[in-house]
Formats: sequence, structure tokens, C-alpha cells
Amino acid sequence: MKRFKPYLITFLITLFVVSAVAAITQIDLYTQVKGVLATANGGTGQNSSATFPTSGTIATAAATLTSGRLLIGGGTQAVNVGDLSGDVTTSGSAVTTVVKVNGTTVGTNSASDQTIVTTASATGSWATLPNGVVQYSTSTHLFSAATVLTGTIVDNETPSGTCDGSNAAFTLAHTPSSAANLHLHKNGQLMTAGGADFTLATATITFVTAAKPCQNSMADVLLADYRY
Repeated sequence: MKRFKPYLITFLITLFVVSAVAAITQIDLYTQVKGVLATANGGTGQNSSATFPTSGTIATAAATLTSGRLLIGGGTQAVNVGDLSGDVTTSGSAVTTVVKVNGTTVGTNSASDQTIVTTASATGSWATLPNGVVQYSTSTHLFSAATVLTGTIVDNETPSGTCDGSNAAFTLAHTPSSAANLHLHKNGQLMTAGGADFTLATATITFVTAAKPCQNSMADVLLADYRY
């Protein structure tokens, strides 16, 4: 039997060791890798089971995010944790649910037709808008429906009737909506209603004796302004 030379035996042993080491260092990345590879070692710092976007940048932070905190890019590929400030706060799901007016929290409101109203101290609250023309009181800080003037305006109407100094009754073309909105002038002077100068019944004006028009042969001019 032929004997192997020593150098051939040495070569075969070396080849076997190299092959064994190569086989050990060959790891299947799909089935054998698990755990977290730190970013310092070239990894993502995320568990291998995490799902990553197909494109874009994956950012992580060491701090634990709590309600009202955000990851904010620093402009130099650095990511920092920032807190929301100002007049907006968030819920635990990081959705804006509450606003602040002058430091006072105003809760969410799902009701329709409402607006935020500030009080005397400039703090906010919800208020319901009434139907109609809206007016706002700066003293009570409440909304209300304003009184709307309706009807037809009559200007400078001459009441019908005999102006002879003895006749006291004159008639308007329409009945005023109220006695208060009748403005009756004699020779440019405003007459006083309620029995001082005249009374009003429906559309009839009745002068008191001392205020009867056209006394002493004077040609008085009567003009009436009113709404009906």
C-alpha cells in the first residue's frame, strides 16, 4: 500500500477545516435571523418581524411617545421628540379633540349650528345660534333673535279731514301697526300722542280742543309718518 506524503495529508486537513468553517458561517437570512439588529451595527433597530414601507425613510426614537408628543424631523436627518404647544391638545390617539381659548379648555361638541363664544374674561364656550336675525349682547354674552321691523313705511302723508278750526277728526290712509310708530307733525312740530295733543283709534286721529288744526283762520299743514 502506498503511503500519503505528509504535505498531502496537511493539505487535506486544511481544506476540510476551511470547508467546515465556511459551512458554519453561512446563515440563512430568511429562516435563521431573528431579534433586533442595532442601528450601530448597520441594522434598523426594529424587530425582524416588523413591516416596513417599500420606499421612504424609517425613523425611530428612543423615547416612548405619550399623548400629545410627536416625532419631529430636525432637518439634518435627526429625529427628535416634540410636545404640542399652544391652543391645541390631543387625545391618547393623537387626534385633535380639544381646543383652548385664552388657556381655557373647550370640549368637543357634536351639536349642529353652534359657535364658540368668548365671555368677558375672553374664555370660550359653545353657544347655540337662534333662528332669525342674530344679535349678541356684550353684557350677558348671549345670542338672541333680534326684533325685525316688518310692514310698509309711509312718509309725509296728509291725513284726510276738514281743516276749519272746529273739526278734530282726521283719517289716515292705513291703520298704523302701533300708535307708537305714528309721528304726526303740524307745521313741522311733532305732536304728542296719548291725549296730550291727539289720540289714535285704528286709523282715526282725534285732536284735543287746544290742538285742533286751522284755528284762527290759519292754514295748518299736517304730515304723518308711520308703519302699517
